[in-house]
Parts: sequence; structure tokens; C-alpha cells
Amino acid sequence: MCLDLAAGLDPTRFVSLIGAPGPGWMHVRLERGGFPWIDTPIRHGPLDLRYLVQLLRLVHKHRIDIVQTHLLGPGVYGSLAGLLSRTPVVRTFHGQVDLADEERFVGAKTRLLNAGEGRIVFVSEALRQSFLSRMALRPERTHVIHNGIDVHAFGRDADRRIRKEWGIAEREFLVGAVGHLRPPKAYDVFLRAAAVLLKASPSYRFVVVGRPEGDVQDQLRQLERELGIAGRIIYAGFRADLRAVMNALDVLVISSSAEGFSLSAVQAMACALPVVSTRCGGPEEIVVDGASGVLVDVGAPQQIADAVQMLRNNPELGSRMGTEGRRISQTRFGLRAMVAAYESLYEGLPTPGRV
Repeated sequence: MCLDLAAGLDPTRFVSLIGAPGPGWMHVRLERGGFPWIDTPIRHGPLDLRYLVQLLRLVHKHRIDIVQTHLLGPGVYGSLAGLLSRTPVVRTFHGQVDLADEERFVGAKTRLLNAGEGRIVFVSEALRQSFLSRMALRPERTHVIHNGIDVHAFGRDADRRIRKEWGIAEREFLVGAVGHLRPPKAYDVFLRAAAVLLKASPSYRFVVVGRPEGDVQDQLRQLERELGIAGRIIYAGFRADLRAVMNALDVLVISSSAEGFSLSAVQAMACALPVVSTRCGGPEEIVVDGASGVLVDVGAPQQIADAVQMLRNNPELGSRMGTEGRRISQTRFGLRAMVAAYESLYEGLPTPGRV
């Protein structure tokens, strides 16, 4: 997201501090854009003083005007650096995991987030309300800015070569899920919905696109065996060609128990693909139930299966939903809207006074 915000900026005025050592996809994208980056890994523990000192030195060395952080841990360090250097800090939170992974010293972290000059951004109103209910944040310092995508990089294509790569025949109905394999994605619910659909017709096919985390994929394969659908799910791993992935699918399913936003929903809609999603937070601010997709209850595989079957049986409905989804993605969730919102937020911050 920072790279998208930096589009059109002078690369010499943008410095990215990356908490994980390279090389990685972020490093590659930064180098392609000509943006400088510095590895700044954080040690595990309540407070890494060496990291904080390094951060302060970099803020002064590069004459940083605004610090933009992501997730709670970096937000806390950014807040400390902002207080000590009198630099405004904008902290962006993307999901419930931002708080779930940082349960220790919540009170102290909350005070740091509230202190100094800066703002707190949430990628959906649902996420903002969730954080406000769990942390004593100052509501007037909080904002909602939806994530945006380059809608021109997505669209409906006739090229369906990925289906051949996955061994999917044109007559088969391909149901997909996109996102890293971790517990909040509730892929067990996706598998249970798949079992219901396969009982109705063997011509359904299923694919999960995302990087496995921990032993989640092993657990899913065990569940497949228990459900009697072993070998019917394709685990495609991480794919960078998401436009091609979306165009290979007939419907995108989001089975999550919690989502801060859902880039995959917006990407699917930008490709004129209908979406079936649980009411898990962010997607409810993206998918218009009955217009661009179908919203169902969390943890309800039968409802997911019913919605998918309805779309298969009514291709004209799916087409209309795809067209409306494309319109919504272009008007509400484009990069321009996101960048303009952040630009307005940055411009409203006070001029930093350095010590």
C-alpha cells in the first residue's frame, strides 16, 4: 500500500523501512520503482531499544516529515519515534490480527497510539468499531480509508489458460478462494461447503490460492479425508498473476470468520466476477448483497453452497452481479480514491518541529 501511496512522488523523498530482511517481493517492487529501502528487523520482546534508536537516527538522517506504519507493533515503535522526534505518525491497521498478535501491554500501547501528533487509520468502519470497543483510542484521531487497487490492472478476460494448468474443463464450475492459509480465513468452512456442492454435482471444482502458514494446509487435507472429498481441492500456493486467477474462476468465495477489508473481493469485482462472502466485517462494506454478490452468515457452509448453486443455475444473474461489481470497484475502490484520502490526511497534519 505504501508503494501505491508513493506513486508519482520523487523516490528520493520516500524511504521504506522493512522489518523483515530481504530479498522479498517488497524489496523487488521498491527497487523497480527506484525507492530506497532499509532493512530494520525488530527483535522479539517487549521493547527493542536498539531498533528504536535506529529508527530515530533514520528519521533525523533522512529528515522524515511523516512516519507511516502498518500493524500494531510497528505502530507502537513509530509512535515512540514520533514523540521523541516530534514527527507526526499515521498508523494503519488492516485486520483483527493486528490486535490479536499484540495482546501484551495493551494499555501502554493504547496510550502511545493516542499520544503525539498523528492519526490512526482503519481499512473499514467495521474494523474501526472493533478496535474502539477493545482499546481506549481517541475516536477523533481515527479515520477510515478503504484499501484501493489499480482497477485498470484487472478486468474480464477470455484467456482462461490457468484452467488448463489446473486441469479444469470448461464445462466444470470452478469455485475459488484467495488468501493465505491461516485460521481467520476459515477454509474449513470452504471445504464443508465444497462437500455439500459435490454431493449435488461432481462437476464442481475448487481451488485455494494463497501461501500456507503453519500446519493449516495439513489440517485441511485431513478434513478433506473426513468429508470424503480428498483430492478434490487444488492448493495453488501463492500466485502473483491474480488477474488471471480471477478470470479462471466462476465465483469467488470468502469464508472468513473476520476480515479487516478484503482485497480479493475488490480484485474479483474488478474482474466482473460475482462474490459470495460471509458477513465478517470488511466485505460488508464492499459487496452489495444481491447486486454485486451474496452475503451469508459466518460459519454457514450450507448458505455458501446454496449461494454458489444459485449463481451456477442463474448465469445471467452472475453476469449482472459481475457487471455491477466492476462498476463499484471502479468508482469506490480505485487507487486514486485511496491515495487522495491519504493525501488529504497527510496535508492536515501539523508541520513537524524537530528537537
